[in-house]
This record gives sequence, C-alpha cells and structure tokens, in this order.
Amino acid sequence: MTDPSDFELSPDQESLGKALDAARAGEDKELAQQVRDSGEHFVRLLTGLWRLMRTHDPENDAFGGPVTEFARVVQQLFDLLGPLQMVCVEGQVYVNDVRIRTDERMGGGADLEQELRKHSCGGLRFEVPITEPHVRSMLHVLAATPPAEDPLRALQQGLREAGLESISVNGLFRLRVSGEDAARPARAGSAGVELHQTLSRATGLVADAWDNLAAGRTPNPLPLRRMVNDIVDGAAAAEDVLADEDASDVELGRSDAAYARHSLRVCTLSVLIGVELGLSPPALSDLGVAAMFHDVGYAAREGGFAPPFERHGSAGARMLLRQRGFHAAKLKRILATLQHHDDAAQGPILLARIIHVADDFDTLTRRRTGGALYSPAEALERMNAAAGRRYDPGLLQLLVNRIGKYPPGTLLRLRDGRWVLSISGVRSPETFARPLCRLVRMPDGQFVEVGPEVDLALGGAIADVVPSREAEREAWLRRSLPPRSLPPPPSSK
Repeated sequence: MTDPSDFELSPDQESLGKALDAARAGEDKELAQQVRDSGEHFVRLLTGLWRLMRTHDPENDAFGGPVTEFARVVQQLFDLLGPLQMVCVEGQVYVNDVRIRTDERMGGGADLEQELRKHSCGGLRFEVPITEPHVRSMLHVLAATPPAEDPLRALQQGLREAGLESISVNGLFRLRVSGEDAARPARAGSAGVELHQTLSRATGLVADAWDNLAAGRTPNPLPLRRMVNDIVDGAAAAEDVLADEDASDVELGRSDAAYARHSLRVCTLSVLIGVELGLSPPALSDLGVAAMFHDVGYAAREGGFAPPFERHGSAGARMLLRQRGFHAAKLKRILATLQHHDDAAQGPILLARIIHVADDFDTLTRRRTGGALYSPAEALERMNAAAGRRYDPGLLQLLVNRIGKYPPGTLLRLRDGRWVLSISGVRSPETFARPLCRLVRMPDGQFVEVGPEVDLALGGAIADVVPSREAEREAWLRRSLPPRSLPPPPSSK
C-alpha cells in the first residue's frame, strides 16, 4: 500500500520536474534579487552594530534604531528563505549560498569577516527570527573578548548561555583560487593522508547535518559542499579510502555514525565515477552533495523509528524540500534521493545512476560487526552480473576502470603462499589486474605488522582472492593470537 505521506511527491515525476524548471526560470531570479537586496542591508546593519559596540554598550539608546531595523530585516529574509546561513570568506559574504554585495568603502565583508575571525568563526546561522532583546544579547556575546583557547566553542557556549540556542556558529571557510593546486608544492605520499584527514573531519560534519535534519531544521548544504570540494580536489588519491582499515561503522560512537561514514564513502566513490565521466567541477560538487544526502531519509522518524528501506527515499526527499526556493542543485538532490535505488532500466537521472553504483558497492564491501559481505573484487563480480538491468553498464565500467580488477581493500593470495592487500587503483592500462599491494602474511602463516609494498606489476602471480569470510576469520586470529602461533594459510588453488 502506498504511504499517504508520499502523495505530495509521487503523482508524476515529469510534471514535478517541469514545475520546478518553471519556478527556477522565473521565481528564482526575482527571489535571488530580493535576497541580495535584503542581504546587503543585513550585512550593512550587522557591520554597523559591531562598529558601534567599540564605543557603546549594546544597551545604549544609540542601538535602538539599528537593532529594530536588524530584527526587521532578519524577519524579511526568513519570509523569503526560512533559516538563515551567513558565511564570510575571503572578503565575501554569502547568505544561503547567495553572494551579497558589500560597500568596500565601509569595510564591507572584509570588516565583518575580521571581527568574526577573532572568534575563529566563519559564519552565523539563525534557526528562527531574532527579537530585539535577543539582538542585544547577541551583540553582548559577540563583543566579549574571545579566549585564547578554542574561541569558537566559547562563542557558541556564550550564545547558549544567553538563551540564543537558535543561533549556531561555523568555523572558518576559505575559497580555493584557480591554479592553487598546481602552485602548491607536491609532497610524496601526502595526497592520501590529506584525503583521509578530510574524510575524518567530514564524518562529524555529515553526522551533525543528519542531527539537524532529524530535529526538523532546514537543510544547509553549504558546509557539506565545502567538504565535497576538498574530496573532489583529492580525487586522484581517493582509492586510498577503500583500503582504509580504520574505517569502521562505529568509530564515532554515535547512533548515526554508520550512515555518516557510508555517506562519505558513497560520495568519494561517486566523485571517482564523475571524474572518469569527465564532469565539470561544479557538476562534481553537485554530485558529491547529492551523495552526502542520499540516505538522509533514515534520519526521519515514523512512530519513533527510522522509516523502512522502501520509504527512506521519499522521506529524505521531503526533508530536502524544506530548503526554500527552487534551483538546479536542489532539484538534483531531491531526485537523486528518490531514485538512487531505481534500476537503470527505469531511467533515473544521471546523479541517481552514479550514486546507485557507488551505494551498492560500498554496501556490499563495508565492514560490519560480522564482517563485510564481500571483498571488493567479489562485489564487482556480483555487480557486473547485474549490469544493464540494475546498474548503468557504462557507469559501472567507469568505476572498474578506476579501481581495477582487484580494488583497494582486496586481500589476495599469491602462488608463493604470501597474502597481500591491494592498496591502489589502476595506475595504467597494463596494471589493471596488477595493483600495488602491501604484504600482510608470510607463507608460513606469520602476519607482518607493517609489511613492505609488493608491486604486482613487477612480479608475483595471483592465485586467488581471499573470500571475505575467510579474511574476517584471519583478521580475528590476528587480533587474538600471537603472530607465530597462527596456523599456516590454506593451500592455494
């Protein structure tokens, strides 16, 4: 039976797309202009109030008019957009992703950014309209001298203690300039480390985004988009994430950790496919953010529980519809969330077809308490059997072209009895089935804690792939027994 709550989304997908296209073509132009005009006034008032704080206490009568006007403009922006996200970065100010003009003669965005930076803050988010007394309370907190240690946390705590729980703070952002990557000095082996650090930071960010949506707040894709841009920049080393032995579903110690980690891995895999497809950087960014949100429907609650698999797509789409306005990126996110489990033969949009491939590959290979269902090589074999029906064969082939016959994380048994772990994707056409590996077990059964690299392109014959269940058994033995007491490996096929 169809869930009654799905009716608002399900009547006709094509009609929905046409309606959103029309809204985007007309209403959004007018909306964006209104946001720019009101946003400019918002920034000018906030900058002026901050300057006034240098010489006057916020309770001074001189604040009366500007405080009243600031509260009015915030309400005006809420009527247009809902919750407000203001970000300052490199002298520019954005309100809900719309760039705001600033008067450089009056300091503009650079002045506001400098004041926020004293608190290690890059922006403010208003969940509800702010009253005049709350404006003055906010000014008191912003005017306080920040502590030397963790000023951003102190700022958030100050807002909370002032009864302003609806105002949250962001860390510092930065824009990447064209050609920066080329100018940055290369460091051997640093790309994979930097990507892993990006993913570690982003895991908490994704989990926080889920918490906000579960609490009924409006989706805010901007922080996630910043992280996605870092992942796009690190795509050359993204295969390293597949072999990350520390990436467990419970590493954050919170209920949404599994979904956060899964979303990040799906984002990374989707970006890999998008790069191979030749998507532009903006399109890769849209793809990555859509992948981050693809399973967000599980953050919804039906009778106190997450929705079942059959309804998590529509639940997620409803959550994403809370974001005000219509634009291409939002439409793609909604459709990708609705369609990411559709078979390729059903004709889902490109982003959904890419995410479907990435999603199922990670689901089949992700480490769980009982072990992964399949090794990466086994998962690809199963997915290839469904190409053309469940999966877009071209997109699946692009993933295979990038990660190879034995993707990172695949445990291989060599004919000489050694076990090695694949740690690279395809380095060249000649190395499609000959990855760079790391030695993990000697022929006599002894595990090597920090094994040397084994380049199969230079020698070493593969006997077979160690099945996932056998690999999990050996991992358990490795944790439980002294290295030299391990039994010898099974004979090679």
